Formats: sequence, C-alpha cells, structure tokens
Amino acid sequence: MIRSMTGFSTVSGDINSINFIIQLRSENSKNLEIIIYDKFNNYKIQEKIKNIVKKNFTRGKIRVSLDYYYKDSFNNESITKELYKFVKLANKFNINPTISITELVEIMNKDIIIKQSSDKSIRFQMKLLDKGIKDLISSQKVEGKNLIIDVKSKLNKINKIKEQIIKRTRAYKISLEKKYTKEILNNIPNIDSIDIKKEIINAIDRIDIEEEIIRLNSHVTELKKLIGKKQVKGLIIDFYMQEINREANTISSKSKDAKLSEMAIEIKTYLNQIREIAANLS
Repeated sequence: MIRSMTGFSTVSGDINSINFIIQLRSENSKNLEIIIYDKFNNYKIQEKIKNIVKKNFTRGKIRVSLDYYYKDSFNNESITKELYKFVKLANKFNINPTISITELVEIMNKDIIIKQSSDKSIRFQMKLLDKGIKDLISSQKVEGKNLIIDVKSKLNKINKIKEQIIKRTRAYKISLEKKYTKEILNNIPNIDSIDIKKEIINAIDRIDIEEEIIRLNSHVTELKKLIGKKQVKGLIIDFYMQEINREANTISSKSKDAKLSEMAIEIKTYLNQIREIAANLS
C-alpha cells in the first residue's frame, strides 16, 4: 500500500499507577531520521524504540514523544513512604518539616524512573509503541491514497495537454509545408517538385518534435500503469517526472509555435506539482 511520509498517532495506557503517553509524528525526509523526546532520557528505552521504528520505516523523519504521570497523583504509595521517612527524620532532630512542590515532583520523578525502567514496564511501553506505529501507518496509508488521487488527476491533465500538442503539431506541420512551399516557389523559380520536398523536409526536421511527443506519451502511459500498482514509490514517480520534464523542455525550445511552447510550459507546471507530492510518498 502506498504511504505518505506525514502522519500522527497517539496512544496511552496505565501500569504500576503510571499513565504512559506515546505520540508519534512523521514528516517528509529523504532518509530515515528518528528523534525521541523523553524527559528522563532513558537510553535503554530509546534504543529499543529506535530498533522498532527502523523495522517499520525506511524513510521520513519520525518523532517519538514519551510522557508519564502518576495516575493517582500524590497518593502513590512510594511517595507516601518517602514523605513518612522525611517527617520521621525531621521529628527526630526537632525540625519543623516542610517540603515544596518541586521537591515532591522530584520524588515522583525518581519513582517514575525506577518503575519506567523495569522489564515489565518496558515491555508494556513497547506494546504501546507497536500500537502507535500501526495507527501512524494507517494514517499514512489514508494520506497516501489521497495523494495518489491527486497525482492521477494532475497526470490526466498532462495527458490531455499531450493530446492537444499532438493535434496542434499535425496542423502546424501542414501550415509550415504550405508556407515553405510558397516561399521556395517565390524565391526559386522553376524548382523541381522533388527539390521542393527536400527543402521542406530539411526545414521541418530542424523544428520537428515528433520524437519528443512519442517519448512524452510513453512516459505518461507507463507512469499511469505504475500508479495503479500498490507498491509504487515516490522516487519512481519523481524519476518519470524528470523524464517528462526533459521532453517538455525540448518541445518548448524546438517548437517555433508559441501555442505549443505554452502547452509545454503548462505541462511543466503540473509535473512540478506532482514532484512535490511524490517527495511526500515513502
């Protein structure tokens, strides 16, 4: 299935009184980039995340955000024990016990780090990550489908312009033949009909774009077939756009008909739009 490189998903779950939230966001990138946001900077978990992401993505910038908070807030058992020890120690030395919110948060974070790093907790987080990745891929597939619809629409417009170029070229060649025949007869009296044909052929050959039109038609037809397949890649689409761009440039430069040059420029406008879309397909 064709996938876009942009997408978003978020998953959450509870274990050991801690609520884990994992958000994934994918963006366009030629290579695979993995960026992890984890306020506790747990290297062990980050390495596991990277390995799982690499198994599911080959291109794109993948941002993974991990967040945690106590489900039961300050009622957590371990925090209560820490506060009890603090009060007991303060009473022993006859000190008025006070503690700030910041200090409470530090105690909470210390407990979260311990629980976050347990094997059971890590397995739970990786299961959440797997679900988040599946949701992200689903959103990429939906976006990819919409992008391909857009590509097909623009490719159909290119195809219509190509057909107009074919008709215009035929009429233009007939017009040129008449024009050159008249000019030759006016400038070279008593010229042989065979020589007239040779002169006309030589003149038209210099501006003939039939080969370019044939190649243009071939590229458009082949790309339309490829887009119908499930595994077409953005890089493949981009390659064909480069080939179509080459033919459009040649048509524009060789043709002496302003209308044909205008049509070639119109093709380039659509193919540039398709290349932008293709850059966002994995």
